[in-house]
Amino acid sequence: MSQEQLSPAPVPLVLLVEDDIILRLITAANLRRSGFEVIEAANSAEAIQVLECIPVDALFSDINLPGGMDGLALARWVRRRWLQTRIVLTSGVEPTLGDAKEYASFLCKPYDAAEVERLLRSVPPP
Repeated sequence: MSQEQLSPAPVPLVLLVEDDIILRLITAANLRRSGFEVIEAANSAEAIQVLECIPVDALFSDINLPGGMDGLALARWVRRRWLQTRIVLTSGVEPTLGDAKEYASFLCKPYDAAEVERLLRSVPPP
């Protein structure tokens, strides 16, 4: 048996960006139970600090964020730098996604934990 066959599959790393601390804690706990590693950020400025230091597999972000840019702008920033990063955006109201609909999935709040997991595990769009 080769070393590759013995090595466990890598654990996907998700950057969760949500300013509502209760929702962020619940979502992070659900993602961890589903087998993800999670880094939490409360706003776009914190998210950018993380992204500049740590490569993530997926971004799960609220659209309405404090910190200099909203979730749509953060998604565009991520897409320009890391094409393979899976992006899932969420909001309490369905926004106009513009060009983000080509590379990001959208979930309306309240969202189902299983649906979040499914979208974060799916193959990112080209």
